[in-house]
Amino acid sequence: MKVLFMCPDYFGIYKVIRKEIQDQTACELKSVIFEDYKYKNSFQKIHNFLAKTFLKKNLKKIWASKERINNIAENEYFDYIFVICPDFLLNDELKYVTERAKKSIVYFWDSFDNISRYERTLPFFDVKYSFEPNDVAKYNLNLLTNFYYNINRNLTPTNDVFFIGTFDERIDLILAVLKSIYKSGKTAQIYLQSDNDKTAAKYQTESIKFIKKPITFAESEKIYNDSKIILDVQKKIQKGLTFRVFEAMGKGKKLITTNEDIVNYDFYNPINIFVWKDTTVEIPSSFFETPYEELSQEVFEKYSLKNWVKTIFED
Repeated sequence: MKVLFMCPDYFGIYKVIRKEIQDQTACELKSVIFEDYKYKNSFQKIHNFLAKTFLKKNLKKIWASKERINNIAENEYFDYIFVICPDFLLNDELKYVTERAKKSIVYFWDSFDNISRYERTLPFFDVKYSFEPNDVAKYNLNLLTNFYYNINRNLTPTNDVFFIGTFDERIDLILAVLKSIYKSGKTAQIYLQSDNDKTAAKYQTESIKFIKKPITFAESEKIYNDSKIILDVQKKIQKGLTFRVFEAMGKGKKLITTNEDIVNYDFYNPINIFVWKDTTVEIPSSFFETPYEELSQEVFEKYSLKNWVKTIFED
């Protein structure tokens, strides 16, 4: 079996997906990792600036899309092509790669409300998956949540609550949750990504640390492991469950989340998961004090990377 795997380089997570595909299918695997396009020379940069200014045409996107398929030969064919975030390719390139596969599969790693250009990619794929229930219903997709892959457990974490994300409109909600955490006498580590020094100066505290560049999946893993509870503050335009939910599951950690839809999943347990609603004032102290309650083996394995890959490639 021959597989073409195409995926953006989001914090290095493609590495664990790629390894699992190889381990599980024993296929001949070719991977294309979508990276930021770099201009070949100053002329290209000027050329693109003029094209955007006067022709309303972004040549950089065209060059990037073509470059991403330049190592796929015209006489090269695959049993499967699996693409995560297909918007990194323009239509001509999507047509080129999907025509070279017996079966084309796509996974949308974000909501269509957040990335509207996803919609133009739909006609190119045979099988379509998304973690976002609203998109599943609207675009007739298959629901497939994110997954956990690391089940290493630290039985003596030193921090109580951990969150990592970008600085955005969620800050007020994060501060409200932090206030409740402090009230319970617990500690927290919050990592927010922002290039704005004034923002960092305004909000940085002993618990809130600002970073200018994303940290890798491996680096964040270490901090997750040293925390008892993971905080998940959902973006308003998203209903699907983030990776934080499954990080907590894999490591057997409790979760504080603002995603009220989580109660509709089979792994939901109020002992393990506290749902922060618009009307919430504080987190009960009992949530911090009671131990994590293990899931059944059947439910736990359902959300593993192993099962995720198995679902993607099942006939």
